[in-house]
Amino acid sequence: SFTRDCPTGGIDKKKFIEFYKQFYPNGKADNYCKYAFNTFDTNNDGTIDFQEFLLAIAATSQGDLDARLGTVFDMYDFSHNGVIDQKELTTIITAMYDLVGKTDREGNNDPKKLATEIIAEFDANNDKKLSKGEFIAGCKNNESIRRLLAPHT
Repeated sequence: SFTRDCPTGGIDKKKFIEFYKQFYPNGKADNYCKYAFNTFDTNNDGTIDFQEFLLAIAATSQGDLDARLGTVFDMYDFSHNGVIDQKELTTIITAMYDLVGKTDREGNNDPKKLATEIIAEFDANNDKKLSKGEFIAGCKNNESIRRLLAPHT
């Protein structure tokens, strides 16, 4: 339980990564967890307290699909500018590959190539980046990409 594993009332980034590694034993959780942790540590104190932990679980596993995909978008928008560009998308695809232990990254599985293809498919206004609305609509219309980018939605 959270209170048993985190007697101080919070979980730090190291413990958060250890927690995730239990669910992805064949992968490397470090990069993905860094982005997730920073999203869910809403008060930026270096720990996720129980309330933040519950909000993180609820935001990614409950509610309607649009809201859950919106939370995923916020996690991937590293620059907090309201869009995901090709560099951010390439970084997150690489982190997702690491998380699940995917080693084949050639051809169609190349993260940069895949990011370019996803943006080309989802980018409704052709500005070479994804707004939250474009990301949500694209993930809803392409299940295989949604499984890659938002596997628990």
